[in-house]
Amino acid sequence: MSTKINVRSPFYLNLTEPVQPTPSFDCNVAQLQGFIVDNQGIITPPTLSQGILFSFTSSDSGFANQKYATVSSATTRTLAVTIRIPIGFTNTTDVYFVCSITAVQPIASSCTTTVTNSGTIPDQTLNSGGSTVSIDLSGKFNGESAYAVTNTTPVLITTAISGSTLTLSSNNIGGTGKVYALGRDANYPTTCEAVQPIAFTINVVGSPAFSCSANPPTGGAISQAGAITDPQTDGSINKRSSTSDGTAITSVSANTGTSVQPVRIFFKILVPAGYSNAGAFVNCPIDFSQPGTSAPTLTCGIVGLHSQSISTNGSINIGKALVGTVKSFTTVPWLGTTVATNTSRDIEFQILIPTGYAGANGSATVNCTKAVIQPAAIGICGGHNYFLSAGVLEQNNFCDNTRATKTAVTSTSSSIVTLMGSQICRNGSPFLGKERYYAVNTSSVSAGAGIGVGSFYNIQISDVGIVIDVAITNCDLSGGNGATINL
Repeated sequence: MSTKINVRSPFYLNLTEPVQPTPSFDCNVAQLQGFIVDNQGIITPPTLSQGILFSFTSSDSGFANQKYATVSSATTRTLAVTIRIPIGFTNTTDVYFVCSITAVQPIASSCTTTVTNSGTIPDQTLNSGGSTVSIDLSGKFNGESAYAVTNTTPVLITTAISGSTLTLSSNNIGGTGKVYALGRDANYPTTCEAVQPIAFTINVVGSPAFSCSANPPTGGAISQAGAITDPQTDGSINKRSSTSDGTAITSVSANTGTSVQPVRIFFKILVPAGYSNAGAFVNCPIDFSQPGTSAPTLTCGIVGLHSQSISTNGSINIGKALVGTVKSFTTVPWLGTTVATNTSRDIEFQILIPTGYAGANGSATVNCTKAVIQPAAIGICGGHNYFLSAGVLEQNNFCDNTRATKTAVTSTSSSIVTLMGSQICRNGSPFLGKERYYAVNTSSVSAGAGIGVGSFYNIQISDVGIVIDVAITNCDLSGGNGATINL
């Protein structure tokens, strides 16, 4: 259907295209369905029309290890489901929404026992990043003819059944949990299933310990009035204090003098998944320069240069700054030349002083020097293997989903943390990166980046396959938009 509107001069019609209102995410939008509790207390989690099931719990009696105990009378069970709110809702920044759903658990005696357990299944330990283990279930039950598995922690592990073989595959983060192998006969559910719990541990292999020196918080500030702006960190800030793990503070005293003064703040940080000391706390001190009543001076420490790189042909990418704008670099004699081995180059960059800092006039700059690696032109594609996700325009775009890292590429760098400035190739040719961001992993992983994965590496790749930014992102921090640290 269309509407014709005639307007005659000298009259003008000014129309604005209608905008569809943005809804708020709630349980009606999520539409939970399919929650089942069988007579052995095994839970089939609900499915969602929108959102991502992040975790669930229950305050009902008998709930433990993600299942219920058996009951002697039909019992209503209530599951509290934590849902990751997708992008596009007015409350997306709330990150999570909790919905309740109920199901009736039948009594254990409502079925005839024909299948029983045979021994136990040992605990399983896997390395993160796609490691697998196969378990033959045929010797673990008596009287069974079919098998099933219930996985209540898909963020940690992926399960699959083929015949009598159960395969467990690790995802990209460490942790512990349980899956339940089920043995059934041909008359199930009239007959009872037998349940074998399988405890598992996923170890993060090859990941360093999180420390203040290796993973220093970046950015942050203290205002003249004493307000604390938290720095960026891969972990979660638990407390701020004036001494290591001291009394919690939310601000400091105002600086009433005209000059800046040093202020040290300790940030108690919960180490995220992806590090060998995940779950521990570290106390990181940061020395801030609290401005006085006069404008502060912009220093290179405040500037925070990142994403600078040199291509194999010797051209320079000026990158970005945390504070101020990188405008140019001082010309160097080696510009436009190649090198036979990876070579460290000192480059002086000019950063425009922003409003609020001493000397800001719209054109004044400060000079900051940074060492940048120029990759060798020989053996351009390298022989170190990595796996990329699909590309996204911005780093926080990773946080609208969970992505696989399965695209095989090679690099001239032997380590993810040293990928900056390296060459990325696919099938022997430079990778067309389009300056997008890609999650990167050392193995092919079905849940390598995004929601529920914890911390993951991502890189920005230019049109000629040069890495121009390396960062760590965690989608479960900072209000659902993700927290990113540029390396």
